[in-house]
Amino acid sequence: MSDKPESSKTQLEEDLIEPLFQKDFLSQLPVEVAYRIIAYLTPCDLTLCARVSRTWQRICEDDRTWRQKCLEKGYVKFDVPSFRFLGGGAANRANEEAGITIPHMDLQAAHQNRREREIAYGQCYERSSWKSLYLRKKRIISNWRSRPIQSSTVQKAQDEHVYNRFTCLQIHSGRIVAGYHGALRVWNVDDAQPALTLTGHMGHISTFQVSDDGEYIVSSGFDETVRVWCGQTGAQLHFLQGHTSWVNCMSLHGTTLVSGSRDQTLRVWDIVDGKCLHILTGHLAEVRCVQFDGKRVVSGADDSTVKVWNVQTGECLQTLTGHTNRVYSLLLDPKRDLVVSGSQDKTMRVWDLRRGACIAILRSGDRRYYDMQLRGTILVACYVDWGVGLWDVDKGIFVRDLLRLQAG
Repeated sequence: MSDKPESSKTQLEEDLIEPLFQKDFLSQLPVEVAYRIIAYLTPCDLTLCARVSRTWQRICEDDRTWRQKCLEKGYVKFDVPSFRFLGGGAANRANEEAGITIPHMDLQAAHQNRREREIAYGQCYERSSWKSLYLRKKRIISNWRSRPIQSSTVQKAQDEHVYNRFTCLQIHSGRIVAGYHGALRVWNVDDAQPALTLTGHMGHISTFQVSDDGEYIVSSGFDETVRVWCGQTGAQLHFLQGHTSWVNCMSLHGTTLVSGSRDQTLRVWDIVDGKCLHILTGHLAEVRCVQFDGKRVVSGADDSTVKVWNVQTGECLQTLTGHTNRVYSLLLDPKRDLVVSGSQDKTMRVWDLRRGACIAILRSGDRRYYDMQLRGTILVACYVDWGVGLWDVDKGIFVRDLLRLQAG
């Protein structure tokens, strides 16, 4: 009996206080204060809070807040996304894997909703380009780290030439360029139809490069020559001679080409004039790989070394030692002054060019690495045994095997 008045009093107090807690405090604060508060939230919490109301959405999608979140992760601006509709599948699965849950209606209902409200695709980008950037980058990283890979159609060359086996491949501005025995073929990506056939090499084509504007295709092969072709018509423009053995590798920057050969030298060419500008000597064995950023040339060879050259003078600036077998592949990151080298000693090494030192050694079991690509901090490497793996270069750790290919 004595508790009853106290209970009634407590209930009365709750009835008086509860409405005060139901007020939208964030929208009643000065907007500057609201921005300072939500800046402490995680990206996942910001995404959830944006669903509370239109006011909260406007505050939680402030570009300054999301810009700071992007800068903390090292994300940079990207181009305006292409006009496309996203189904309920890929993007939302990737969001969930990235730890960001975004509710969605089914595709038909979404289209109907857009028609009724006259909203075009891309409204997140229009409201907050930095939030759109963050979500996109998180999806890409999640895809790299955990999403299953599906293969697509591969074109096969129907040709009377001997082997019909591609030795090099590149996709450039809506075209696929492939090299094989004695010729290059160019296909249009849209209709998979042949566009050009470039013939002239005597023997296998070892590698080729396409200029950024697509005006030039430069190829090299086992016939010890480098050939420059018109990217539009397929006509041969220059026939570059000088190497005394087959040409293994090339790197093109603008109209300057660097080629590496079995003759232990590298040559610097002007592909417009067809002239040799420098001959780089210093390797003690066959040159296997080369990278060129317009100022520096980085080369790897069978002498187990990586060398850095000044392209203007032809001087060797650094010799990086540490590998115990042939260096087969290279990557150069000019912005961070990093080089990644892959060797037959079953390791990849990350080099800091400013210090001339190895800062990480990457390996995954008893495997040899054949080629590599770097995307941000993610290193993609293919194995000699037909596999593809991922590494985090900054952390120096193996992430996962991307896929396993069948031999042949």
